[in-house]
Amino acid sequence: MEKQNIDLLVPTKISQKKIYDIYCANYDSIHIFFVEFQLAWFQQAYQALRDLDKYNILVYLYKENFVELSEIFKVKSLNELYINPKFNLEKINIIQISKSLRLSKETTRRKVLELEEDGILIKNKKKITVTLKADLLQKPESTIKSFSKILDYLSFLLHKNKEVEKHYQKEFFIAKIKERFTQILAIFLEYQIKYLLARKELVNNDIEMFFIIGTLFYNQILFVKKSEKKSHYQKEWIDEVLHVGDKKGLNAMTISDLTGIPRPTVIRKLKILLKQKDIYKDNNNLYYIKKGKLTTELNKLRLNNIKELTATIARINNIIFFS
Repeated sequence: MEKQNIDLLVPTKISQKKIYDIYCANYDSIHIFFVEFQLAWFQQAYQALRDLDKYNILVYLYKENFVELSEIFKVKSLNELYINPKFNLEKINIIQISKSLRLSKETTRRKVLELEEDGILIKNKKKITVTLKADLLQKPESTIKSFSKILDYLSFLLHKNKEVEKHYQKEFFIAKIKERFTQILAIFLEYQIKYLLARKELVNNDIEMFFIIGTLFYNQILFVKKSEKKSHYQKEWIDEVLHVGDKKGLNAMTISDLTGIPRPTVIRKLKILLKQKDIYKDNNNLYYIKKGKLTTELNKLRLNNIKELTATIARINNIIFFS
């Protein structure tokens, strides 16, 4: 692989609309990178604390810290952050966290207390300290690499369509994100929290259930990708995902292995989804996403996400290339 000279790469500014158009025109090939990124995020989150709501509280606190740094025009690289990863948030309370993450006050209070008992947070009135231990859970390396794969492939498509003079590869984006880590993560985490909350609301505020649904979707997307048939991102793509045919589903054990969620919990949530007619099970005990009210709503979110994701990428690209 050719080594890129990061300091000499100065592309023409690319608008969010151009990124959006390229993303839609190549949806079949690029969206799989995004789905893999999100599943990797969920897997890391669940493995860290075995509680996705607690993990989201921790992520929210990191985001608030990074936003505070950005507001005073202070940028820390990943290495600088790791020298002293402990930080304080002076004016933050349960109500603010509860409203921002759409959790009940009691749930938020209980989860924050559990994080205190785990030695991850120290709460003193309106001040919260995120300890050094939290940094061991919130490892950014895999997130940076998987998100950089999206930026890499998008850069390849932009270059292919003569929108930029050069294809900027994954290693370039990894280096740049690490260089301006807190500034870029403030933007990314704002997007990511919004993405998660919108989907959580569709499944009884059960984020583990969405993780299971997302895993079933990913499996069916892989079979669509194998067909190598190009489909329109608005309608044909989702229709093909929902009609992958027999013997292409997942059983409960495989879902548990892929997500890290205990098998009894997976089975219990699958039963709820079956009762709601959001999924179906064949004679081989394989589960599939089926067309219905849930997939209709998820598809609306999917289409809206293209706009939000490409807007986020445009903002991050502006920092990477022009800061």
